[in-house]
Amino acid sequence: MKHILFILPYLSLGGTEKQALSIIEKLIGQYHISLLAPEGEGKAIFEPIPMEQKHFTRWDFNFLKGFWELFRAVKSLEKERPIDLIHIHGAHELMIPIRLILKKIPIIFTVHGYHGYNAKFSYQLSCFLSNKLATKVISVCEAEFNILTELGIEKDKLHLIYNGVNPPKLNSEISLQYIEKFALNISQDIIIGTAARLDEVKGLTYLLQGFAIVNQYLLKQNKPFNKNLKLIIAGTGKLEESLRKEAEDLNIAHQVIFTGYINDLPNLMHLYDIFVLPSLQEAASLACIEAMSLGKPIIGTSVGGIPEQVYDNVNGFIVEPRNPQQIADSLVKLIENPDLRAKFAKNSYQRYQQFFSSEIMVSKTVELYEQSMD
Repeated sequence: MKHILFILPYLSLGGTEKQALSIIEKLIGQYHISLLAPEGEGKAIFEPIPMEQKHFTRWDFNFLKGFWELFRAVKSLEKERPIDLIHIHGAHELMIPIRLILKKIPIIFTVHGYHGYNAKFSYQLSCFLSNKLATKVISVCEAEFNILTELGIEKDKLHLIYNGVNPPKLNSEISLQYIEKFALNISQDIIIGTAARLDEVKGLTYLLQGFAIVNQYLLKQNKPFNKNLKLIIAGTGKLEESLRKEAEDLNIAHQVIFTGYINDLPNLMHLYDIFVLPSLQEAASLACIEAMSLGKPIIGTSVGGIPEQVYDNVNGFIVEPRNPQQIADSLVKLIENPDLRAKFAKNSYQRYQQFFSSEIMVSKTVELYEQSMD
């Protein structure tokens, strides 16, 4: 049985970890799997998996200590059982010590997107190191694929494999607990929801502003929906306090529910009537794919890979980032037209099955593994 080592730069509760987890879960038994990653809040989701796990200090916390710990851990794993392939997620710099230790072992590197003011430099460095050190590179959306191509990555190394998620496993009792906890009336409420890290890059302030515009419009039009409109924001992050304050300032706090971290998100998202992804930067949103797997109409911004997930006027609406008015206009169309919501919902589920299931993602990833180990 071939030995595959997964290396992650951190263990939080984000999309990088979820994607790696969904691959690992399906490969257990087919390959001998090991995981090397720093300690973090996402550690618990990997602990039930029967595989060897080793840890190193995050490089952004202590580079020298983390580099040495990673170096020793890889040497130890290789000594215990020869490694046939290494799959690194998200951090191109982790390829450097691997090549120093294991000069000929195939390295698969998945680019999960770079954000912030230095994003272009990160893409450039990723291309440079991938050309020098990686065997194959996975891009999780076409938008990232095009960026990497334009910046000079070797074309024969680069492969497009969309992020995928498992079919949702719903538990009606858990959903009922959420209904009771958040005082929802699913027969009367129209529930608009999102799921994201509460960070500036997720654009949640524009969702709040758009939701407030919708309320004002419905109130002026004397529409009955206004009284039963709810906005659910699932997630944690540094902006929670400021977002709560903004909801109060917009006079919508009584309609906005901040849930905190939800470890069984599909059971909450199942209650949504409309899913909104107002991101300012995004590669390939797993939350959006989860909404598609649940058959939800989606409003998403025209950034990164979102327009590859949401076809405008097919399974949802695409709006410009930082544009609360466009979010509001799209919400009103969906709120006032249940037939349109149903049409978009059906199309969302079909797109999920066709492009974004975990089975498709894992199948293409395994094919790349086998090509690299030949």
